[in-house]
Amino acid sequence: MRTAAFFTLLIYASTAAAQDSTSSRCALGRGVTDAQVRAGLCGFNVSTRRFAGTPAEQARCLLRQVGRGRVIGEANAPDRLTSRAGGALPFSGEQLIAYVRAQRIAPGDIGLAQTTPISAEYFVIHDTSSPNCSGTERPTAACPAVGELPPLLNDRTWPTNRTFGGHYPLGSRPPLAHAWTNRVGESLVETAFDRHISHTKFDYCHDANSKRGLFIGIENIQPRIGDPARVRPASNANDLVAPVPGFANSQYRRLALLYVSASMRRGRWLIPAFHAVVDARYRGGHDDPQNFDVALFDETLAQLVTDIGAQR
Repeated sequence: MRTAAFFTLLIYASTAAAQDSTSSRCALGRGVTDAQVRAGLCGFNVSTRRFAGTPAEQARCLLRQVGRGRVIGEANAPDRLTSRAGGALPFSGEQLIAYVRAQRIAPGDIGLAQTTPISAEYFVIHDTSSPNCSGTERPTAACPAVGELPPLLNDRTWPTNRTFGGHYPLGSRPPLAHAWTNRVGESLVETAFDRHISHTKFDYCHDANSKRGLFIGIENIQPRIGDPARVRPASNANDLVAPVPGFANSQYRRLALLYVSASMRRGRWLIPAFHAVVDARYRGGHDDPQNFDVALFDETLAQLVTDIGAQR
């Protein structure tokens, strides 16, 4: 009986700890009501499984610029980018595959190992906020100088570009995102685009069943340092400071190609979103993507659309 009672107590303690962990992860921001956190900044409706407004209006809201420390700015995404949301792609799947082959890109690296339709509606852009070169006591291969951003962060020799921060393709370990980009224009698909994973507080914490399969998450490698850059102990460091510019041009191009691939599998342009905007009403939400040049992403995507459309 003592053994049974002990295991009952152990199970209860484990369950309680898991509930406490979930409660902590899903804590509301200061002054935020339950109704407000369920709607998010952009008015999510559980019944329709959509944010408020037309796809273009949703994109404008969800692409509001993200400032240091989770400051959400005004809508400033170009109309050309937001007006694509929900619309038809101006090229065929055959043209996309021809472009990918011409560029010698493995289809599996951009989510085209399969071409079956997906149910996602939103394309959520993250940054990794790591490695944090203020959060280490001594230099490492990824952070050659403590408190300084890696000087070769846009070079193939930087270890994090080679390893995608220690992430691996399809099923090698529990996934944190659907795909990753590095700073030299490569990508890795960590989990299939038709598989649901939770990569935001918003799709995990409230009304989770209504959000299954709605969000594709893309992590983009971006190192950080803190402000101040060095503290003791290093475990007290924050990760407020991102590189300027935030991402490499080749990284924007690969991100745009992932957006194209996911949209092609959906059958229409997905609605792009920033992680910080999606999670803005939760306590402890992230501040990513930091220093994201939405105008440059729009230009990069427009050129990519032209290049794919030129395929015969």
